Amino acid sequence: MTRELPSIDTALFREVLGQYPTGVVVVTATDNAGDAIGMTVGSFTSVSLDPPLVAFLPSKTSSSWRALRESGDSFCINVLGASQEDVCRAVTMKKVDKFNGFTLHESPAGNPVIDGAVVWIDCVTEHVYPGGDHDVVIGRVLGLDHGSNDQPLLFFRGGYGSFTPLSLASGDTDLLTHLGEIDLARPHMESLAQKFDTEVTAIALVDDELVLAAAVGRTDIAVTPTRVGQRLPFMPPIGSCFAAWGNADLREKWTESVAGKLSEEQMSHVRGVPDLVRGRGYAVALGHQDGAHLELVATKINAGDPNVPTSSMQEAFFRAMDGYNQLEEPDDVELRSLSAPVFDTDGEVAFMLTMWGRWERETSADVRVRAEALCSTASAATQALAER
Repeated sequence: MTRELPSIDTALFREVLGQYPTGVVVVTATDNAGDAIGMTVGSFTSVSLDPPLVAFLPSKTSSSWRALRESGDSFCINVLGASQEDVCRAVTMKKVDKFNGFTLHESPAGNPVIDGAVVWIDCVTEHVYPGGDHDVVIGRVLGLDHGSNDQPLLFFRGGYGSFTPLSLASGDTDLLTHLGEIDLARPHMESLAQKFDTEVTAIALVDDELVLAAAVGRTDIAVTPTRVGQRLPFMPPIGSCFAAWGNADLREKWTESVAGKLSEEQMSHVRGVPDLVRGRGYAVALGHQDGAHLELVATKINAGDPNVPTSSMQEAFFRAMDGYNQLEEPDDVELRSLSAPVFDTDGEVAFMLTMWGRWERETSADVRVRAEALCSTASAATQALAER
C-alpha cells in the first residue's frame, strides 16, 4: 500500500526551519587555474568520529558547488567568526573573485584558509549522495585546527548574528572532576550573575595552572568573547584563594614562585596576602587597564600567538600586581574582580568563584555588597557539594 504524503507549503517550511539557528561556513578549494573558489553553506555538520567525517549540503543547482566539484576532491571548511559577515556576503555573491579584499593562507592540504575564521577543517570528498534538491557531501577529515578566538557567526530567522555565552564550560579532559563539582554550583553562579548583571566564573587549580573552567553571564569589561579554557600560571597576584586556604606547601609554592623577581617590599606584601585574603574572606582585584592587559596577553599566549613571547605573561602579572589585594580598599575604585573559595567535602578548595566588575567606578560600600553576595554564593555552592 502506497502512503499518500501531505503537501508542505515551501514558504512555511522555510519560516519554521528558520527558527533553528545554524553556524555559517565557507567551503573553499583551489580551481585548476590556481585561484581560490568557495561557497557559503549553513548546512554543515559533523558525521562520525571514527573515521573522522563531516558533511555539508549544497544545492544541486549552485554554480559554486559545480565549480567546487570540478576543482577536485579536496576542500576546506572555514567556520566564520561573528565579525566576518562581510566575508559571508561576499562569498555568497555570484562573482568571479569572491575573496578580493580578504586575506587567505594555505592549509596543509593546499586549500585556502580565510584569516579570522574560528576553525578550519581540511577534507577530501568521501561520498556525494542525493538529498532531494540538494546533495549530501561527506568529507573525510585530513586535518583541522583552531583559528581566531572570535565567537561564531550565526544565521537565524533570515539574518546574521552572534552567540552570547551565558553559560559555558571547558571541555579539557583534566577538568572532568572539577566540572562535575562546578555543575552543582552552576545554579548559584547563574543567580549571582543575574542579580548583578555580570559574569561569574569558576577557576580550578590543575597541577601548576589556574584554569578558567566555566562561566555564566556576561560582563562589559572582558576583552575577549569568552575566557573559558584559559590557563594561567599559579603565581601572584592571581590564585590567592588557593594559597589562602591551602596547606603550608601550597602557600609557599605560590608566594615563593616570584622570589627574587620582586622588591623586598613587594615580596613582604605577597607573603602577607594569603592571611589578608583569608581574613577578609575574599580576594579583590582593582584597576581595569592593567587587568585588561593581563587578560589580553593571556588570551594571545593561550591561542599560541607567535608574536607574543611567553615572558610577556610574567611581565603582565607584575604590571597588575599592585591592583590585587591591597591592604586598604580605597573608597572610589575600578573593581576588576572579586574571588571566593568553594570547598569540597574534605574541606579543601575545590575551585574559586570570581565575580567580575563593571566599567563604572564603585564605592567601598558597593564593593562590600558585592563581596558579601559572592561569599554567600560560594557558601551555597560549598553546601551543594556537601549534599551531593
